[in-house]
Amino acid sequence: MDAVKKRSVNRRMIGNAAEDEAARFLERHHYKILTRNYRSHFGEIDIIAKDRTHTVFVEVKSRGTSLFGSPQDSVVSRKRRRITLTAIDYIQRNRLEGRPVRFDVIAINPDSSVELIKNAFDAEYR
Repeated sequence: MDAVKKRSVNRRMIGNAAEDEAARFLERHHYKILTRNYRSHFGEIDIIAKDRTHTVFVEVKSRGTSLFGSPQDSVVSRKRRRITLTAIDYIQRNRLEGRPVRFDVIAINPDSSVELIKNAFDAEYR
């Protein structure tokens, strides 16, 4: 396996482990996982869950080091826009219009601590 493919496989394995940890965290905090890795032609949402009142679209970010900032810092405007459009697709396909939604980020920090940032961002369309 060449170095590029190996690096890609490693990143996916790390990402899957982070998403597994995030899902366990949410379940421990009484969220119901509705789906994972929801894809549309706009992009992907790592976890879609339900808390008591909201459908929650969760972006999972992990970092092995803090040299480049916190995990949630990497959820930039372009990424937020793609998540928003993908969330709209999910809402329309599942007939959830008019129901409360929220965009959260789960940060898996270099020390392996898990941080839930509720209302991490508002929907972005531009």
